Amino acid sequence: MNAETTATTLPFPRIELEGRIAAAREALTGQGLDAALVFAQETDYWLTGYDTGGFVFFQCLVVTLEGPLTLLTRRPDQVQARDTSIIDDVRIWWDADDADPARELRDILAEKGLRGRAVGIELGTHGLTGLNHQRVRDALDGFCTLVDVSWLLRRLRLSKSAGEMACVRRAAELCRASLEDVIAAARPGVMDTTLKSAFLKRVLEGGADMPPNPPLFNSGRRALYGRGVSGGRVLEARDQIIVEYPVSFRRYNVKTEWTIVLGALDPRQARMYEVARRALAEMTATARPGRRLGEIFEAHARILDEGGYARHRYGACGYSVGVSFPPTSMDVPPMIYPGAALECAPGMTLFYHVMITDTDTGLAMGVGHTLLVTGDAPEILNPLPDALTVKA
Repeated sequence: MNAETTATTLPFPRIELEGRIAAAREALTGQGLDAALVFAQETDYWLTGYDTGGFVFFQCLVVTLEGPLTLLTRRPDQVQARDTSIIDDVRIWWDADDADPARELRDILAEKGLRGRAVGIELGTHGLTGLNHQRVRDALDGFCTLVDVSWLLRRLRLSKSAGEMACVRRAAELCRASLEDVIAAARPGVMDTTLKSAFLKRVLEGGADMPPNPPLFNSGRRALYGRGVSGGRVLEARDQIIVEYPVSFRRYNVKTEWTIVLGALDPRQARMYEVARRALAEMTATARPGRRLGEIFEAHARILDEGGYARHRYGACGYSVGVSFPPTSMDVPPMIYPGAALECAPGMTLFYHVMITDTDTGLAMGVGHTLLVTGDAPEILNPLPDALTVKA
């Protein structure tokens, strides 16, 4: 292999990435900003193709209105940045007891003539800890004016291109197939983690990534939980399992949520399913261009409240999915909650879910799918089974 080979694994054509950079620069110009300090790995990937986990340390991509992009990162990411991205200039900061990469970042900004200028910074990201944010504030105090551009940059990637949708659709195929495997694996006497392994086997052998967050495979009392927990549990002859997990292909995520019942179906749980499925259908029908995300939540709340589940529903019922890196598969904001003002637009991919956790009866119900907003009716990317899974 030629050691000089670069950009060997770009996820999208260079011309598409260059168009995204141009869009970001136009957005910055529109806000009167001269540059942006990009700390979100999702933005790095979307703009340049750069694919890494090194964002857990101090890492910043400097995007100016013209000229080369400059990445400040650690040595383990140097070759990866060159091979997976179109970043022009990779700088390294070295680990040391007294290391202060924020000061090295200031030197880069000075080199680019940004002293006294207005500079955007991504604050709404796991790629910028409180400690590193304080370092940046201290280093740039009196040097330039910082303006939060988290939403300005994030909203650029809400509507997916054809190339992005190819990744999303592959994730959706694997998601649907893996749910079939999960259902087949569910039976009394096995660990609930057996279902998780069935999911992982399908998606990893299909060329997908490890999920950006631990999947939720909760059984018994745990089915009432809204998050996954550690430790396995043996499934019983009469049991309930809520599954919710992402499938990530080239970092693009699709999610599913489903309920599996072992043994006789409790009539109360059957009714929960009917109401949840009706709410999901109404929410899906609402996803039309120009409709606010808050209207989707209103449909969710109305049907659950009418069904008698006002005390047992969640305060949000979905969110945007797309490019995501650990620790989450949620590409948020936006989320679907009361009063959410953002309007649906073609190309947006949204995960909708209805979760009912009845702490009075100990019964739970969850259904959810990912859809694509189109110019007309939305497209469900990973349809759920037609009927509740009951394995007597």
